[in-house]
Amino acid sequence: MADLKQAEAIQKLIPLLQNHEAFVNSKFSPERIPEFAERAEIQFYWQGNQTIKQGDQDDRFFVVISGELKAIDTNSDPPRLLSYLDPGDIFGMRAILRNSVRAATVEAVSDAVVAAYDRDDFNWLISQEPKIGEYFENVERRFDERAEAEFPGLQLQADEVIVKAVKRHFLAFMATLTWPIAILMIPVLFLIGTELFGISLLSALTDNLILLVIAPFIILAGLIILYNYLDWRNDDLIITTKRVIHMERILLFGEERHEVPLTQIQNVTVKTHGLLDLFFDVDDIEIKSAAVGTIAVDNVASAQVLSQIILQEQQRAKNRAAASNTAAVRQLVNERMQKNVLAQTPTSAPAPKVVPASTISLPTIPLPSFKATYFWPSTREVTFVKDEEGILWRKHFYILLRNVFLPLLALIASLYLLLTSLVALPFFDYLNDSWLIQLVLGLAVLGSLFWYLWEYDDWRRDVYIVTNTKIIDVESSAFRLQGEQLREGPFDSIQNITYTIPNFFYKLLNLGDVIIGTAGAAKTFTFDGVFNPSSVQAEIFRRWDNYQQAKQNKQRAETNEQIMSVLGEYHDLTHPLNPQ
Repeated sequence: MADLKQAEAIQKLIPLLQNHEAFVNSKFSPERIPEFAERAEIQFYWQGNQTIKQGDQDDRFFVVISGELKAIDTNSDPPRLLSYLDPGDIFGMRAILRNSVRAATVEAVSDAVVAAYDRDDFNWLISQEPKIGEYFENVERRFDERAEAEFPGLQLQADEVIVKAVKRHFLAFMATLTWPIAILMIPVLFLIGTELFGISLLSALTDNLILLVIAPFIILAGLIILYNYLDWRNDDLIITTKRVIHMERILLFGEERHEVPLTQIQNVTVKTHGLLDLFFDVDDIEIKSAAVGTIAVDNVASAQVLSQIILQEQQRAKNRAAASNTAAVRQLVNERMQKNVLAQTPTSAPAPKVVPASTISLPTIPLPSFKATYFWPSTREVTFVKDEEGILWRKHFYILLRNVFLPLLALIASLYLLLTSLVALPFFDYLNDSWLIQLVLGLAVLGSLFWYLWEYDDWRRDVYIVTNTKIIDVESSAFRLQGEQLREGPFDSIQNITYTIPNFFYKLLNLGDVIIGTAGAAKTFTFDGVFNPSSVQAEIFRRWDNYQQAKQNKQRAETNEQIMSVLGEYHDLTHPLNPQ
């Protein structure tokens, strides 16, 4: 039976090797591929089992035949996902190529079958075609480059990796050259005009006055071209293992980011450009979902391939969720079987545990503490809402400065005049002679101080809170004298989370708005004027994603418990315990 399974696995392995890029793009003889497949040791891994362990000294490499595995960096806290491995993927080469220990742990996401090879098999492979070794060297180098690639404003989850990241096609930049070309035509027409008036072109180019007339147009066109180029390179369409992200940055004006989880995508539409698509492979792509609406990106290269990648990653995400369900059922079955075994094994009741009186301690009641942070609050701090931990944000300090500028200026001016009147400076004799003026100045100081405190407290009390289950928007009046409005939205109602930075000045301050679209009557929560809006958006998404996963796990556990309860009752009825 084992030989039959070995033979079946080899037959599945052969086409995977035949279609692998390492063999397709090299001069490796196709007739040798079955021979190489026969050298494999077929291994089976249950879900959760480790194929290789980070830090081990191991000289094997593997080919995935079926199932899915994941490579994780266990040295990170929490462990960080590096990549997913699907049928046909080859992994474990780095330790062989660089004579190093394992750089990552690889474990099965679902039940997997892999082909294992040792160093002798690798040497045989290289002896047949040396370029295969170069191919895997390039693969490892590209992996390092992708790991070092940075996307400003993007924070990945620990269990998320980038699958594909693209920019707009070069034709999108070429389409922006209309205005620069039109500007450059002005000096060209000017030179042609000089010819018509009898001034030679050569003399026009050497005439300093004419060059001064032409140069501004050339400089202006060059600056526009440079701006358009940098703006073209600024935008990203990123596909990860959990979501699709479109980052739209308008140079010197601001940026926006829209994203949609893979599980909420309804369809992906590719709109072709006719003849342009035939020669340049440039299309528009639209990603539709019930929650976010439509994310549209124009002039994208290989949009058809991107569409397939998005749908493929969506299916893989669903498969991983199904694998989690299988693992949960398997664990419940094992627990039930262990209970049945223990039920059939007579055991003596454990003696009650006696706790010595000296070890019994009464709970302590913490004394209330006061933190004098009223006048130096943070724009981001940890808070608790009904014993639930959350993050609290206030508006940017620039918003505070803008609100208190006038009262602070009035306070400084009135205080300065009051002090000069009290110390009897000779330059301000007209202030020293009148107690009434001093009284007015004193009232002005108190009024300005109250005005300042009013604006400051109004800024301080407007907060945004995100817990593990909901979002809260508190809009309060100063000292709550005119009341307070508190809006709450559960994570179940959140449909999309985006952020915008409206202009270049706000970009310099890292100041923007976070928009949280929700279902129901109150459709939008807007966190206005927060510092580092990308991190705020990332924190909300992280907590929302954790909430969704916990909710799915809870629903799955309840369903599995019901199933196992029925199966347990059936087992008890059909296999009654023998009292002897």
